[in-house]
Amino acid sequence: MKHREILRCILVVSILVAGIIIFAVLYNVIVIRSRIYYEIDYNINLSNREEIIHKVENLNYPAYLNNYPYPYYHYDDINSYVDRDLIDFLKSRIENDSGFKWSLSYQHYLRYFFLGENHSKLYLTYSNNTIFSLKDKNNQSLFLREDNIWWGFYWYLDFTQIPYVYGDNSTLVLSELIFVKISLEYEWNCGYVCLHQYSFEQYLLLSKNLDVILIFIYHKVFID
Repeated sequence: MKHREILRCILVVSILVAGIIIFAVLYNVIVIRSRIYYEIDYNINLSNREEIIHKVENLNYPAYLNNYPYPYYHYDDINSYVDRDLIDFLKSRIENDSGFKWSLSYQHYLRYFFLGENHSKLYLTYSNNTIFSLKDKNNQSLFLREDNIWWGFYWYLDFTQIPYVYGDNSTLVLSELIFVKISLEYEWNCGYVCLHQYSFEQYLLLSKNLDVILIFIYHKVFID
């Protein structure tokens, strides 16, 4: 009788262990793997689409951005702007993310969206050292945000193409420009092991010749 009880206990424990292992494997295959992905979308229906994308993603941003490099952070290949190097770096992280995951909350994703569109008329309000707003012909703001999720921002104005403003701000009417908006969201959540969260919103104005007239970048990077 005692021998049967021991066998029954061993069987129950074996079933429980097997159940836990099967659950963990299925959870990794079905749930966790669905959380490891990247999504890249280009919404730009212009004749010089590829030229615009190449120009924006391969721009030497430190040569343009006001007060860059700002001593806020630099970790791995993460800087305060989005370019092709950053996109490829984050993609490679995700593509190489394999193996069993022990954290039930594990997720690892990249969402990158690129919008490019023509605008016949835009209204830029600025001073010599500040961009106040950029609005379209319907008086809708194109990028200035009033929330607290961002940790910092960078900007650039090409004063060889727009007037230099002294003192008070000025509103300038701009015509026939290409407006570019980039959004990037990245999260790598390993449970208690690691947490990486990067958020960027990046805006550019290009002339018809693809000269850079304006850059404005919101950014937030959290690494734990």
